[in-house]
Amino acid sequence: MKSWGILFVGAIFLLSVVLPVPGRAMERSDAIRLAKKAERGDAKARKTLLRKAQNGDVWAEIVYGDLLARGKEGKENPSRAIVWYRKAAMAGNPVAETNLGAAYYFGQGVPDDYLQAATWFRKAARQGFPAAENWMGSLRAAGLGVRRDSSRAFSWYRKAARDGETAAMTNLGEAYMEGVGTVRAPEKGVVWLRKAALQGDAEAQAMLGSAYKYGQGVSRNFSKAVGWFRKGARGGDAMAAYGLGVCYARGQGVPADPVRGYAWLTVAQAMSRPGSPTAEIILRERNYLKRRMSPSDISRAEQLAGNRLRRFSGNP
Repeated sequence: MKSWGILFVGAIFLLSVVLPVPGRAMERSDAIRLAKKAERGDAKARKTLLRKAQNGDVWAEIVYGDLLARGKEGKENPSRAIVWYRKAAMAGNPVAETNLGAAYYFGQGVPDDYLQAATWFRKAARQGFPAAENWMGSLRAAGLGVRRDSSRAFSWYRKAARDGETAAMTNLGEAYMEGVGTVRAPEKGVVWLRKAALQGDAEAQAMLGSAYKYGQGVSRNFSKAVGWFRKGARGGDAMAAYGLGVCYARGQGVPADPVRGYAWLTVAQAMSRPGSPTAEIILRERNYLKRRMSPSDISRAEQLAGNRLRRFSGNP
């Protein structure tokens, strides 16, 4: 299940820009505006943000913590970021509570501690913060810091998804597709996967591609499967790249093209964690295809794969 463990949720929701007014509490958008200027090297904006944080302004504390955690203050300093997140979390801010929970989960700036992570995620989730609700679902699903309970995980995913959390929509869709924590209902799973996929979630796009490929919750349609696999692959999802590679290799939904198939399988392999079951599946498929290709075709495919991987990494 997808946890979407993004530590720095404080600066996710950019609202309308409002100029800070001395002496009053900052709005979230005020703090984000100053942080963006500080990231561009504006020393005055950085000093203003720090002063606000030192004076106890909650949004300034969170966003200044984000700058430290992302290394925008000269170098990455998660330990200092935690100090500011904790101040805001102690004031009951759910964004800061979620940031602090994620820090304990990943061991960023503090020792990893699933019990502490669950404590802070729960505080934010009880305030109705969707990202924290999704986190609670992921902890319940895995039994990390809390007792494993797939039914309660499903309930958290459903609440977060209904509250608009994209990652939770993906998790909820997957739960319905596999019947984890609920009765298996692929049709409902597809509904939630499509919601997340339309918001750009690459993992949901990959799963939606699989649903169309195998006719799970929808009529089998290889062309639609290819379309969703392509979106997910371009979004950086390894299983989407794998699905797209297989479709090209076998001519499912597209004309058979071993070169493109091998290229996408190579991309999928590079995206996968070495030694993982996913990586082993991709490697077997790629080796099977490789035995049927000429050396020149393999060379062309590897060049295509290298071009795509460079685009993913942002290198020219």
